[in-house]
Amino acid sequence: MPDYAIETNGLSKLFGETLAVDSLDLRVPRGQIYGLVGPDGAGKTTAIRMLSGIYAPTSGDATIVGLNVITQSEKVKARIGYMSQKFTLYGDLSVRENLNFFAEMHGVPLTERDARAVRLLEFSRLTEHQTRRAENLSGGMKQKLALACTLIHTPEVLFL
Repeated sequence: MPDYAIETNGLSKLFGETLAVDSLDLRVPRGQIYGLVGPDGAGKTTAIRMLSGIYAPTSGDATIVGLNVITQSEKVKARIGYMSQKFTLYGDLSVRENLNFFAEMHGVPLTERDARAVRLLEFSRLTEHQTRRAENLSGGMKQKLALACTLIHTPEVLFL
């Protein structure tokens, strides 16, 4: 088992002439809560998108739980949870249907889906709202549902 949940070495990203991330060296031990803090335009979101396999780095390398984000991006994506700042769930589906959809998308075995959904509904205090369409939830409830959907496949690394 790798020592680090996240490890980067000289990770950089260029968009044309614009250097968005400049030689990021980072080591985050397993079980650690870690925050990237900085002003708008500092490269925080770009770094997370590279670590998530959404953007390819211009240079450098990175691993998530020992998996290379460039050459093993599909394996990385199966081991992480990524919760966007914007509401990205399906408004026309109910709370429970969203959970079921994301469980299926992440390959959660049928035998485990119901128990995980029940646990996450309780955790997020959405149990009594599970039949409500997501578009009819308050802002805070949407965020809780997004987190529950991000956690449904029990990711090893969570990006918020």
